[in-house]
Amino acid sequence: MFQYRPMFAPATSHPEPVSAPVRDVPAYRPMEFQRAAHDYVLYIFVYNERVLVEKLLERVARVTPRRFDIMFGDDGSTDGSSDRRFLERFGVRGVTRLERNGGLSANIKAALDWLEHQPYKGVILINGNNRDNPATIPNFIEKLDQGYGYVQGSRFRRGGRHVNTPWIRYAAIRFVHAPLFSLSSGKWMTDTTNGYRAFSHAFLTDPRVSAFQPTFRKYEIEQYLACKAIRLGYRATEVPVERSYPVGGYTSHIKPGLGWVSMLSPLFGLLFRRYD
Repeated sequence: MFQYRPMFAPATSHPEPVSAPVRDVPAYRPMEFQRAAHDYVLYIFVYNERVLVEKLLERVARVTPRRFDIMFGDDGSTDGSSDRRFLERFGVRGVTRLERNGGLSANIKAALDWLEHQPYKGVILINGNNRDNPATIPNFIEKLDQGYGYVQGSRFRRGGRHVNTPWIRYAAIRFVHAPLFSLSSGKWMTDTTNGYRAFSHAFLTDPRVSAFQPTFRKYEIEQYLACKAIRLGYRATEVPVERSYPVGGYTSHIKPGLGWVSMLSPLFGLLFRRYD
């Protein structure tokens, strides 16, 4: 039945309430093997990378000074990447394990949900594919100690190093992704697809940060958090890091074609403030 609706509604002192944003947290199972022992935590994200992550953990064990705990974010691996006996050999504190493979954004959301109830001052994120050199972890912690809210690892900064980087990926980062991200955030950054980065607890718990958006499925949350930190006025910087790709073969969870689109599409969401 047709109902008359005035074109201009009368002013009211009682505006319509604004609904709270949906908090989309994937189903995950937290497992803690020991208590927190340091002010910072290294969060390693894995999906079926048992051999590679073992090599990474061996390198992490040599990092000094050791001022961080280690946590795993497991995206539903089936190869034993988050087996307790395996992880306890390297002093890993615990795991947040997704019930099923959900993608990197879901894996990070589970980690952020768990971190909300932990005493850490900040978190360093790193992928479990052993491409990043963990020797630079103390440099991230130093910047967090200095009050930075977002610290980005960059292989392109002076002192950084990149080895066997596929030329198409190099071009896409340097001439497409980094410029578009910098335009969106208002700050020039050089290595914006690098998942080796750190955030302060103050930033991650800022009520203006909406990390648990349902639209974050693939790589959106990484770009969102980095851009949001800059837009909110948190101190942001890059530290030089080393990132190496295997000799004689390039393998990645990011597949050519649609995978590349999924990496670039969040930039347009940021440019047009779709995630605000």
